[in-house]
Parts: sequence; C-alpha cells; structure tokens
Amino acid sequence: MQEEEDTIPQMVEDVRVGKMPRRHFIKKLTTMGITTAGVGAIVAALSSSSASTTPMLSDDHSTQHLQGHDEHLTNQAQGNLQRLHNDYAEHAVVEDSMHPHPFVGRAAIMTRKNLITAAASDAKITVTNRLVQGNQVTAEWVATGIHSGDLPGLPASGRPFTIRGVTVVIRHEGKIVREALYYDVAELHRQLG
Repeated sequence: MQEEEDTIPQMVEDVRVGKMPRRHFIKKLTTMGITTAGVGAIVAALSSSSASTTPMLSDDHSTQHLQGHDEHLTNQAQGNLQRLHNDYAEHAVVEDSMHPHPFVGRAAIMTRKNLITAAASDAKITVTNRLVQGNQVTAEWVATGIHSGDLPGLPASGRPFTIRGVTVVIRHEGKIVREALYYDVAELHRQLG
C-alpha cells in the first residue's frame, strides 16, 4: 500500500532496515512540509536509535522523562488542561506541522491545546515507539478521533481520522521547554477535507 509507505514511522523503519536511503527519507520529510529543524531532529533520533521498540532506560533520568511523558498523555486524554498548562515551562515553544509559526509561551500553547481538544472528539493517541536520549523523548504515535470542530483550513467534517506522526519533547527541570510535532498535514486534509 502506497499510503503506509509514506507514514513517518514506516519511513523511519525503512531507513533503519536499509529499505530506504537516508537521502530519500530526508527529501520525503521536506516535501511533507516538515521544517529543517524538524527533519534534523527526526534524523538525529533515527541515527541514535536502535531497531528495537524498547525505550532506552539506562538511568533514573530516562525513567523520569518517560514518566513525565506518560503523565502528559494521561492529562491530555482526560482533558486536564490545568495540569497540561503546568507541564510547560513559562516560555516553552511548541511547533506543529499544521501551523506555519511556533506557539511561544504557556498561553499560546494552551490556546492551541484548547483548539485541538474542541476539534477532535473521541480522540486517542497510541504511542508505538519511544526513545529517550538525554533530556529528550522522541515518540512515534497514531492519533485517531472524529473531526468535530474547526481546525485551520479544515471546517468540522464529522469524519473519522487516523494520523501517524512523531513528537520530540525536550524537558528542563521537569518542564517541557520544547515540543515539536511532525505529521503529514496533506494526509490530514485528505481525510477531513
């Protein structure tokens, strides 16, 4: 299936096992609209990871980052916006493939979170792979739900969606200071538009 070959997690796996040249992978990420910094983060995570889907748990620091990520996902699933707000550093930055500019600061980040929460009913995020390196967690995921509210350029359609992507989260002193979400925006438009 062509559609599965173009998902970020599948492309990552194809590069890992030698089915796709790294240069072709970088070109495909760029044509998906992923920023240069995002491509660099994904390629760096790919370069430092093994083919295993087991997270690297070498110390308490890594375990704390994974626990923080689990708590964040739980709070997001439960709609606990206050805890999500407190999980970000005051001047954190969130980059999202759907938006041309980053969200800077808790207020802007929470405005984005509220938009997403209102736009997707029955939303579920399933993490399929995670890697911890230093203060960074890189997570591959599958998001599903019903498009029940407006998104930029996508009025509510009532259609179901399934999107695969990668999120890179960097924490400092327990707080998220940078979060970057990479996914195929064209695929989202195809499903919902």
